[in-house]
Amino acid sequence: MRIALVAPLVTPIAQPFIGGSQAMVADLAMGMAQRGHQVTLFAREGSSVPGVHIEPVVVPEHVTPSSFAEPGKEQSLDPGFMAQANVFFELYLQLRQRAQEFDIIHAHAFDWPSFACSTLITTIPVLHTVHLPAILPEINNVLSVLERQQHPVSLLTVSQACARDYAAYCTFDHVIYNGLDIEAIPFSPRVAPDAPLLFAGRITPEKGVEQAIEIAEQAGRRLIVAGGIYDRRYHEERVLPRIAQKPEQFTYVGQLDHTTLWKLMSEVQGLLFPIAWDEPFGLTLVEAMATGTPVIAFQRGAMPEIIQDGQTGFLVPPEDCFQAAQAVQRLPLLSRERCRAHAEAKFSLQRMLDDHEEVYQRFAR
Repeated sequence: MRIALVAPLVTPIAQPFIGGSQAMVADLAMGMAQRGHQVTLFAREGSSVPGVHIEPVVVPEHVTPSSFAEPGKEQSLDPGFMAQANVFFELYLQLRQRAQEFDIIHAHAFDWPSFACSTLITTIPVLHTVHLPAILPEINNVLSVLERQQHPVSLLTVSQACARDYAAYCTFDHVIYNGLDIEAIPFSPRVAPDAPLLFAGRITPEKGVEQAIEIAEQAGRRLIVAGGIYDRRYHEERVLPRIAQKPEQFTYVGQLDHTTLWKLMSEVQGLLFPIAWDEPFGLTLVEAMATGTPVIAFQRGAMPEIIQDGQTGFLVPPEDCFQAAQAVQRLPLLSRERCRAHAEAKFSLQRMLDDHEEVYQRFAR
């Protein structure tokens, strides 16, 4: 098949990835290309995915990532938004003119213009994967309009929890879990008794960085914080001061490439995932479990679909840092082999590629 992938345009698709959706798009593009499909990835300038033809998209510097810190609040209509809208408008006009080059278009951008402008294309199937929960009214509304008008774009998402989150606005055609090349991730059957805990994710309020620090503090354990700075003001005002108070206990190591992050994951006793939103998937959890490292997470969003409570980690009530700190003491009781086996069984890259290939073939026919 001839597949056009439209990536999120807020950052280049290149290591180190700012988030799970960017990593997933890269793996999907590489996997489909390796299976013999003709893949064209439309992504921001600076993107680099081995073995994949990339058509760079020029995005003005003042186009910045959306903020998810205030769920339910519409994004401000600033010059960056209009610049981004014009980028998507031009991109989909180009794709309409070049429709004969592709059998299917699959978009991954969580931006109002991506959904709205994709309706310009009517001669080949257009799919959208929704990677985020229903927290932005403008996105919820545009999906409602597409549903009401029975526009033939097709919607995918990454968990049953995320699909339920949008039930009031739209229905999804398919749910496909994200996957990873588990064999590429190092497994560690044991770690030192005093091994630290880890927080890995973008530095932004909804990912729960402060809560991770609080949990580690209550548990009396060292914590390593890894992740790109998505919300600089939040990082400087709320995260750095907490780390600076106890540098012997808390360490920020920045954003890491896959190889470095996976090695670090394999050396810690547990991953903390105290999310402050309804996480749609959580690829970091799968990475950790693949290394053998169990996870402690707040029970929100897709967490019950990813973690086997009491076997590959612990689910605790949202915002309950005390119970999460208590769970830290039980981490050594969990089987690291069980964590690895769970990741292999449910979240392999081959399973993700199989599911996408099946969907592509169905729509392309």
